[in-house]
Amino acid sequence: MKRGSSTFLTFFLLLVSALFVACGGDKKEAKAPAADNGMDDALALLPGNAIAVGTVDARAFFGSESFGSELAKLVEKYVPMGQEAGFQASRDVDRITWASYSYQGIDAAAIVIGRFDEAKIKEVALKQTPTKSGGMLVASQYAGRDVYTINNMGFTLLSSTKAIAGTESGIRRVLERIKDGRVKRDIAPWMIETVETPGAAGAVAGDFATQPMPAEALRQIPVPFIQSMKAVRVLLSFKEPGLQIAGSLTYPDEQGAGTASEHVKQVAKQAQWLALIGVKVQNVDVKAEKQDVQVKLEVDDQSLRQVLASAPGWLGQ
Repeated sequence: MKRGSSTFLTFFLLLVSALFVACGGDKKEAKAPAADNGMDDALALLPGNAIAVGTVDARAFFGSESFGSELAKLVEKYVPMGQEAGFQASRDVDRITWASYSYQGIDAAAIVIGRFDEAKIKEVALKQTPTKSGGMLVASQYAGRDVYTINNMGFTLLSSTKAIAGTESGIRRVLERIKDGRVKRDIAPWMIETVETPGAAGAVAGDFATQPMPAEALRQIPVPFIQSMKAVRVLLSFKEPGLQIAGSLTYPDEQGAGTASEHVKQVAKQAQWLALIGVKVQNVDVKAEKQDVQVKLEVDDQSLRQVLASAPGWLGQ
C-alpha cells in the first residue's frame, strides 16, 4: 500500500473507532439529557474519568443491506467465542456502549445489550471446551459474580440480555460500582450528550484535557493534529451514498485549531490514494471554528464493502 493511503487510512480508522452533523461548540455549556439512573442505564454503569466513551448501534450496522453481510463475516472471524457458547455476535448483539480508561495501561469496559446463553457459557468454562479462537474460557469470581476471561479479556453476565465486557480491570471497576451501590452517571455531561445524539448509528467522545491520552497511544498514532488535541466528538450515520462521518476536534486555542485544520486538510488530500484500492472517500469538508476543527466526509456503500473485505489483510490475517 502506498504511504499516502496508509496515512489517510489511519485518519479514517481513528474517526470510525475513536467513534450527520458535527458536534461543535463549547463543551462546558452542554447539558446531559435526563435519564433514569440504574441497572438499565449503560452510561450509569460505566465509571467516570473516562478517556473516551462511545456507542454502536450493532443492529444498524449488521442490518445494512449493502455491507451488513460483509461486516458480519468480519466480526465473526475475530470474536473469540462462538456457537460453542451459543453466541453469534452478528445475531445476538444489539448495542454496545463502552468507555476507555487508564487504570493499568489502557483499559476498557463495555455494556453489551443482546442475548446470552448463560447455561452454555458455564458449560464451556466447566468442561474447558476450546473456544473457536483456540483459547480456554476461564471462570473466576469477583464481587459475587462469575467473570469469564480469555487471555485477559473477558465478560460477566448481568442478565440474559446484558453483559459487561472488556479488560479485567475495566470489568472489575463496573462490578465494584454495582456492589457498592454507586450506579449513577459520573461521565462528563458533554460526552453523554454526544453519545446520546438522536439518530446516530455510532458516536464517540474523547476527553484528553482532564484525561490525557496515554503516551503509548500517542506513539502508535503519529499524526500531528492528534498530539495537542484536547477533545474529540465523532458521529456516524447512514445516509446516501453510504456512511457519513462527522467530527469535531478541540484544541487549546484558535491558533492551535487553525494549524490542526491545515494538517487535517493535508491528510484528507491523500484520499486519492485510497481510490487505488477501491475506497472512495468523498465530500470531505474541513474547517476551523474558534477552538474546534470540524470534519465531515462520506464513504459510499461499495467502498465500505471493499474496506471490510480488505480488513483481514490489513490486520495480518
